[in-house]
Amino acid sequence: MIDTNSLDAFESIKPDLNAKQRIVFEALRNKPATNKTLSKRMQLPINSITPRVLELRKMGLVKKMYSEIDNNRTATVWGVCL
Repeated sequence: MIDTNSLDAFESIKPDLNAKQRIVFEALRNKPATNKTLSKRMQLPINSITPRVLELRKMGLVKKMYSEIDNNRTATVWGVCL
């Protein structure tokens, strides 16, 4: 469960996110995921997910949670910082 301070923080930055950023942020807020997993879950091309995750990382809203192996490659699982 997300505490009240985290929800307040999210509400304060919400207007600063564009529509695509908000969609990706909400998806990660619900459940951390790799870019590939987000792409499948959201039924969007990976090239529309990866840049949004990078933008959210630069804003300090998304961070690396852990790594996992996917098809013999290391993949980063992203999650919300709040």
